[in-house]
Amino acid sequence: MDTKMILLAIPLGVIELALATLAVVDAARRKAVRGLPRWAWFLVVIFVGIVGPILYLTLGRGEEGDEPDGRDSH
Repeated sequence: MDTKMILLAIPLGVIELALATLAVVDAARRKAVRGLPRWAWFLVVIFVGIVGPILYLTLGRGEEGDEPDGRDSH
């Protein structure tokens, strides 16, 4: 494998892992998710690569009033 490819793959892997971790933690803490059942979002986040967490974070998060810890922001 070319050194340039390795140097590109490492940061992309770190970004993918960070996004997946953020999405899984957010889905686990949030009161409600949209579009799919929570278990389906977990599968999408884990198995669809970098696109899965982005899909969850843009489409699957619950309403704005649903804070991750269950408290209102007011």
